[in-house]
Amino acid sequence: MIKKENKYILKAQRKKFIKKLLIIFLFFVMAVVLFITKSNFFIVKKVAITGNPIITGDDVKKRCERIIGENIFFVKKDDLIKEAKKNPYVDEVKVSKQYPKQININIVEKEGIYYVNQGKSKFILNNKLILLEKTDDIQGRNLVEVTGIDFQESEIGNTVLEDYRIRNILEDFYNVVKNNPTGYNVSCIDIKDLTDIKVYIGDIEGRLGNDENILDKMNKILHIVSNPETGITKGYIDVSFDGSPIYYKE
Repeated sequence: MIKKENKYILKAQRKKFIKKLLIIFLFFVMAVVLFITKSNFFIVKKVAITGNPIITGDDVKKRCERIIGENIFFVKKDDLIKEAKKNPYVDEVKVSKQYPKQININIVEKEGIYYVNQGKSKFILNNKLILLEKTDDIQGRNLVEVTGIDFQESEIGNTVLEDYRIRNILEDFYNVVKNNPTGYNVSCIDIKDLTDIKVYIGDIEGRLGNDENILDKMNKILHIVSNPETGITKGYIDVSFDGSPIYYKE
C-alpha cells in the first residue's frame, strides 16, 4: 500500500516538475522575443553595398537606407530587392543580414554598351537594348554608337526595340566588344541597311555585308587592323564576301 502511495506521489512530483520546466521555458522564450523585438541590440545601423557597382552604388544605398533604425528581424529582403531594382542599371540583387546591426546588398549592374543619338540626348543601351539612361554627356565612357535604327520614345528600364534580328546583331557585336583582344575599339556600328552593315574603328571602315557570320567577319577585320605589317590607319576593309578580305589604305 505504501509503495503504491509513493508511486502516485512520485508521479505527481514529476508532473509538477515538468509543469515548472514548461513555465520556465515559456518565460525564457518570451524574454528572448522581448529582447529581440524591443532591445536596441538588433537595430539596423548600417547598409553596406557590395559587388563594386560603379553607377548604382550611391543611389541604391540612398534608397535602402530608410531601414536604418528598424529591427533587423523585421526587415524584408524582398522589399529591399524591389527598391534597389528601381534603378534601371541594377541587374541582380542579393540581400543578406549581418547580425546584429548590418544589411548587405550585393549589386550586379547592367552594363551600358551602346548609345543612340536621339535629338539632343544620347540614349544609353545595354546589350539587350534596354534603355538605361538618357544623357547629354558620355565623355569618358567607352560606348559604341549605333546608327540606322529608329525607335519610339521609351521609358528608362524598357526595351527600345522588338526587332529580334537587330537585337541578335547587336548581341553578336557585344561579344566582339567584350572579347576584343586588340587595342583597337569599335566606335560606331551602322545597321541602316542589314545587307550592308558597316563598323568604324577610328578612321577605318569595316564592310561586313549582311548579318551572317558577324563574329568571323569581325575577327578578320580586327586581325588586319592590328597587324603592323598591314599598317592601315585610314581606309576600308571589305569582308562582305567569301574569300580573302580586301582592304584599301588612304
